[in-house]
Amino acid sequence: MTGDKEKGITLLEILVAISVFSIVATGAVNLFSSLIKYQKNLLDKAYVLSTLSYSVEYMSKALRMAQKDVAGKCIGSGENFALTAGPNIEFLNSNGDCQEFFLENNAIKVRKLNIAQNLTPANITIESLNFSVLGEGQNDTLQPKITFSLKAKAINSKEPSLLIQTTVSQRMLDVFY
Repeated sequence: MTGDKEKGITLLEILVAISVFSIVATGAVNLFSSLIKYQKNLLDKAYVLSTLSYSVEYMSKALRMAQKDVAGKCIGSGENFALTAGPNIEFLNSNGDCQEFFLENNAIKVRKLNIAQNLTPANITIESLNFSVLGEGQNDTLQPKITFSLKAKAINSKEPSLLIQTTVSQRMLDVFY
């Protein structure tokens, strides 16, 4: 039995195997961590979009269904919409009540019958809300159109803010009364 060598693993082979395994494991952990962060950001964006979708739809419907204030009980006789201090818009809603959309404490609020309620949840920050009105008065020949835009993001998100803009026109024809 001379010349037989025992089969075994050298210390160098063990060190190489451990090094390769460590590099592969570190890469896998980093990839998994990146995927989790990416998924969290996507879920934040999806939540913000779905929540803002409701808010934008609610505001669009209310503005679209607004009435001309013929009697002047809300915003002035013959007016359709009134932009007030700050990014606020007032109008006579479809039920004949004075209604307002405004930005306060980084939330969009709606005021009806002098009761203000949040339209957006507390975990979304509304950074800006702007209204632009064309054809709001009785003395023009334009059908009222309201363009509004808002900039928002989830409170703890590191992603850039989402900017949403839409234009709606008043459903009822703007004719002289």
